[in-house]
Amino acid sequence: MRMSRPDRTSPVATTTLLSTVAALLLLPLAAANAQEEAELSVIMQAMRDELARSTEQLELEGLEKPYFLAYTVRETEQLNAAGSFGALLSSSEDRSRRLSVEVRVGDPSFDNTNFGSMSLFPSSFAMGGFLPLENDYREIRRQIWLATDQAYKAALEALAEKRAVLQNETRAEDIADFSSEEPFTYFDQADPDVPPRTALEEFARDLSAAFRDLPEIFSSDVSVSAGNRRTYYLNSEGSSFIRSDPSASIVVEASTQATDGTVLNESVAARGRSWDDISDRTDLESRVAAMGADLTARRAAEGLDRYSGPVLFEGQAAAELFAQVLVPRLLGNRVPDAEANFARMLQMSRNPFLDRIGARVLPRFLNIHDDPGAAGDGFLGGYPVDDDGVQARSKALVERGVLKSLLTSRNPVPGIDRSTGNRRGDGPAPSNLIVASTNGMNREELHAEFMLLVEERGADYGVVVRRLAKPEAGDGPASGMSLLRGGPQAGPALGNASLAYRVFPDGREELIPRAELVAVTEAAFRDIVAVSDTSTVYSFPHSPAGGLIPSFLAGAFSAFGLGEVVSVSIPDLLFEELSLRKPSGNVPHLPVANHPSFDP
Repeated sequence: MRMSRPDRTSPVATTTLLSTVAALLLLPLAAANAQEEAELSVIMQAMRDELARSTEQLELEGLEKPYFLAYTVRETEQLNAAGSFGALLSSSEDRSRRLSVEVRVGDPSFDNTNFGSMSLFPSSFAMGGFLPLENDYREIRRQIWLATDQAYKAALEALAEKRAVLQNETRAEDIADFSSEEPFTYFDQADPDVPPRTALEEFARDLSAAFRDLPEIFSSDVSVSAGNRRTYYLNSEGSSFIRSDPSASIVVEASTQATDGTVLNESVAARGRSWDDISDRTDLESRVAAMGADLTARRAAEGLDRYSGPVLFEGQAAAELFAQVLVPRLLGNRVPDAEANFARMLQMSRNPFLDRIGARVLPRFLNIHDDPGAAGDGFLGGYPVDDDGVQARSKALVERGVLKSLLTSRNPVPGIDRSTGNRRGDGPAPSNLIVASTNGMNREELHAEFMLLVEERGADYGVVVRRLAKPEAGDGPASGMSLLRGGPQAGPALGNASLAYRVFPDGREELIPRAELVAVTEAAFRDIVAVSDTSTVYSFPHSPAGGLIPSFLAGAFSAFGLGEVVSVSIPDLLFEELSLRKPSGNVPHLPVANHPSFDP
């Protein structure tokens, strides 16, 4: 049976009275600290009151009470605009409040979570729903009440099925389902400002108009977004926070075809925490012009049939390769228990690094640590508290090439029984990953080492990759549904090398229009020969895997620009031997008629 309805005589009056008293005492809002503002929040008040009532009353006769409850409300304001060739394609403004309810039944050693079955799959994600945009205390509490009731009953059902499935089986890994963490409280100051939508529309129009001067580009678009997400969190252990996550981004994409029909894609992006961080039109116009020049040159460049030998990844290419191949391996995602048929599918997402803690995964001269407190210099992935209410902190992942730990949430994994404070969304995700070397080379030394490797192989040239496409760019077999067919055994779905060069011993460079990386896995990173003494900071969206979301499916979400922003600081990377080849598959015919805007 459901709990009784929320008490209609509750604290709206108290909230109003406190506000009135503050005004009468002439206490300026600016003088109120963050926690006092949080106490006056209708959302937090409704969450506190319903949590207190649920903790006391939430129990079906003869069945277990929850041992843990948590409420999360994400209040989002998002502006979007898109333009092409100087025309506005779309414009939207969205505001929403989304509630998530987490209910755990049983005890921390064995509860209703970390379990999957086909019957539970549709209801395995966090319960919740949309809340009203108005600060209507009664309606907010009613929605929380209904969602809590639904989540509690689903938790009981999941626990019963989990016990039934496992009663005749011995768990392969006897790991607790929930970690113990110290309560933590954090409250942000006031929300940051969001720019007017007209500013984004004007920017999309003006920046996309730059392609009117690029006749070799067949299609292009500019996507602009800005907004803020305000997260309210409260759990039954005493943790609570209010956190703002402002963001802004500009993504410019363009494509054309080579003379043989090969599709060529390119993109540039700018990301920041505010519109002012990224709205430098002059800088972006120069980057768009350079992108157009690169695409135009690639149309007529001689293709690469097949290559195996030294490869140097510089700047964005090094960061994107690291993001696509190694970052997913640094995440401690729990593989749920499951009934036999479902378990085989879930095992596809098991991270092989779970079994390599203490083993060497990089050269001895490389270290990696994750630092949510890193600020400035383009770092955008930081946060003060994670989505479990655990205080963010710096942690070492790789020391002298040896894997020391993985990033985790409060779902323990083999060898790691505490959270690292990295839950972001549905699972663990990095914040600011910093790859550092103890003996980086300057540019001249690194290129000399590169050419020495080429000479030792007796090759005519080596390959330098300066830009690596994302899988979602549609640039080869890594695009589309191939992301969903992958998994650890198949290796990651990689984007193609969209800006690469043959480099000859005399220093001459020859553009390669497009090349496909072959079988690059995390094992290749152990054999990095050398790195630069300077680093590139690069930010990208990452969608965490968690619960029943396999890591390869989360990778597909990331490929489409969904998820949390992660920043990577990484030097240029020199590999002694990698393979590249001409992208496989058929190519479309060139357009029959000329581009209408440039047809005399």
